[in-house]
Amino acid sequence: MNGLIVLASLLFVIFSLIYYISSKKLSYWRKKNVPHVDPLPILGNYGDYILQKEYPGKVVQKLCHKFKNEPYFGAYFGTLPVLVVKDPEIIKHVLTKDFYYVSGRESSHYYDQEVMTQNMFFGSGDRWKVLRQNLTPLFSSLKMKNMFYLIEQCTIGFEDMLNKELKMSNVVEVRSAVAKYTMDSICSCAFGVEAHTMTEKENNPFQFMANEIFESSKYRGFKIICRAAWPSIFYGLGFKLFPKTIDRFFSNLLTGVFESRNYKPSPRNDFVDLLLNFKTEDYIVGDSLSNVKTGEEKKVKLKVSDEVLIAQSVMFFSAGFETSATTTSFTLFELAKHPELQERAAAEVDEFLRRHNNRLVYDCVTELPYLEACMYEALRMYPVIGNLTREVMDDYVLPTGLKLDAGVRVHIPVYDMHYNPEYFPEPKMYNPERFMPGNKEHINPNTFFAFGSGPRLCIGMRFAKMQVLSGLITFLKKYKVELADGMSRELEFDPKTFLTQPLDNCIALKLTEREGWQQRNYLRT
Repeated sequence: MNGLIVLASLLFVIFSLIYYISSKKLSYWRKKNVPHVDPLPILGNYGDYILQKEYPGKVVQKLCHKFKNEPYFGAYFGTLPVLVVKDPEIIKHVLTKDFYYVSGRESSHYYDQEVMTQNMFFGSGDRWKVLRQNLTPLFSSLKMKNMFYLIEQCTIGFEDMLNKELKMSNVVEVRSAVAKYTMDSICSCAFGVEAHTMTEKENNPFQFMANEIFESSKYRGFKIICRAAWPSIFYGLGFKLFPKTIDRFFSNLLTGVFESRNYKPSPRNDFVDLLLNFKTEDYIVGDSLSNVKTGEEKKVKLKVSDEVLIAQSVMFFSAGFETSATTTSFTLFELAKHPELQERAAAEVDEFLRRHNNRLVYDCVTELPYLEACMYEALRMYPVIGNLTREVMDDYVLPTGLKLDAGVRVHIPVYDMHYNPEYFPEPKMYNPERFMPGNKEHINPNTFFAFGSGPRLCIGMRFAKMQVLSGLITFLKKYKVELADGMSRELEFDPKTFLTQPLDNCIALKLTEREGWQQRNYLRT
């Protein structure tokens, strides 16, 4: 009995302290005289996301609707002050013009608490800058063109996998099917290894790692949210966002590939070769982010530890298959709902293959404007991330005169902006024409964030585009896609992740062979 009283008293004291501290923090915007919604203790204004009730893009969209005529407003993510910026001109300052001040990713000071969070995605400041400068050459147009033959090989395997699956059932859960193709392609292009996810249905180690990284559970969602909202408490209590099994797997993978190449760069000139060069030099060098502010030409060095190499490997693996698979699936979902648009996209694919003698060639990234528009319209309706997040790294004054203190978060409400009729008329309508030549030039770039914006624009954008278009071609050249029986026309999003993902990861489509498909099989050499 006494033990219960002590425990209850202790819990009372802890929650009283949290309440007191959060109450003090939750006055930030009132003191700044910034429009804001009164927050709840501890949860702030993001309660439905923190409690895993709703997708974060929609949580912020509801807040935005309360401030329709404001360029920005204040909110609280848990107890942390967040400025939600809606005005395109101010967004341009935050993401691009004044990038030095707002360059951080949230919880950026805790990057060294885990191996995985030492990658570029989680990085900020000079560390991010050096990694970005040294990794960017891997994604040049020439590099993409030179590695496209690997994508072509993977699409042939994808074609075979779909043929085999369709013999058992004409209904395919497209996201998991496409993820096998994108996983094989990133493993081949980045690491020079065959993942065999399209042929091995059970006990595939790469599939297992993918499940570990993108585990969708209440507990994992709790960890993602707690690290973002209360990082000091999260790590202080000994939590980790990612299991150690991921670190060990990619450490062994890199070691194996390094050994197979005798620790020397190969003619492939791929991601592993870049890491080998890093390892040989021991340090990588880049420009200091402060040069933008000071006008100097200061250089900074980053020591290349095994942890740094592993972290970048995990980033390329996870980003290289997950987002491309989801985008391909969302595009097919919308085309299944709009057969007349699907027919137009398929006709464009047919003509492309006719011109190139049924070879999938790199020119697909420039010669399929309508299919590309279908992809971008899907990215508008289903952005990879519903809210872009930044952290103020140095005290910053907005063009309006509002001063933001270092440590304050800034959120760009991507989902809300993509559905704003002022920028995209009839936003709930899937209309690829928005992104066709002659129309896309009129879209304000600070209202559309398919791949982010500013210096932190997705480094793998060209690679993702290759993957998605190649995957769509592989489907549309042979199959007509329709919604499977029982598949809803409206998707619900998973509230347990900050990514835009269908609830239960399920997009079930019915595939029917198109007339004349035999004449469009890929040429095999």
